[in-house]
Amino acid sequence: MTRMDRTRSAAIAALVSIAPSTASAADYDMDCKLLLCLPAGFPSGCGDALDHMRDRLRDGKSPIGFCAMSNGAEYDAYDIDYAFEDVTSPSGWECPEGKQLYHRTTGADDGYWSQTVNTFCYDSAYQRNGWTPEGGNTVTSYTNKTAPERRDFRVNLTLEPGTDQEYSQGWQRFDTGRASRIRVRYTD
Repeated sequence: MTRMDRTRSAAIAALVSIAPSTASAADYDMDCKLLLCLPAGFPSGCGDALDHMRDRLRDGKSPIGFCAMSNGAEYDAYDIDYAFEDVTSPSGWECPEGKQLYHRTTGADDGYWSQTVNTFCYDSAYQRNGWTPEGGNTVTSYTNKTAPERRDFRVNLTLEPGTDQEYSQGWQRFDTGRASRIRVRYTD
């Protein structure tokens, strides 16, 4: 067992100990389930917790609410840092491993929603001589273009910070389904 597996097991064991021993994961309230599921990247059986987090975020709340321990006190032995990624930011998009992201935003940010996002994933790029609409004579071509995944939310949850059981998966990125604040056309 690797050090990371041991640390993860210890953190989950510490967190599971907050609930009564006769309870199953389905018996935890959703905020407690979020504390179990989020560090693992919402594996199988955690879809309802991910939906709960998305609902909270759409309602303008923090990702995790009140998680009651067996004695009724709030479990708060965690640190959470999160941010939303704008559709016009390259950090709001993700390519499969091994591919690079092309991202370019053009247009005026004038409140009339006239921005265009040109974004795609690609394997490699090469330049050749040729005519461009901008009047240049170098054209860049991209191989194996695919659509990127939208990831509008990033979060870093650390369980039991400052203890031997401390565990964090690091920064994770998700699509919350929140609508963009500006209208954007996507092109490839």
